[in-house]
Amino acid sequence: MASNITKYTSQEALNQIVGGVSAKVLTADGQVKATAGTVHSVMVSVNGATAGDKIEIKNSADNSGTALLSFVATAAAQSWMFSPSAGVEFTSAIYADVTLTGSATCSVTIVYS
Repeated sequence: MASNITKYTSQEALNQIVGGVSAKVLTADGQVKATAGTVHSVMVSVNGATAGDKIEIKNSADNSGTALLSFVATAAAQSWMFSPSAGVEFTSAIYADVTLTGSATCSVTIVYS
């Protein structure tokens, strides 16, 4: 076996291929990045949602910024994937605001740099 083979975790491999991107998975409100950055992809999955529940990706380090991306539920269980050909620039920071009613749950994966 060759001794020059390097083993990478999934995140390390993604960084090698794409050049410095990171991914964060959230199930509630949370900061994705504390400084300006670019969102390359967003994957959202909701279960038990009510029509109108939403996930917004905001241009701020907290929940006070302007939503640059918004995903609104139309059914109890659904998934979305958003991968623009050019990333969406966030000039302040990146924050995910999750607004769900009742016992709804979600998973939000954000790929960013």
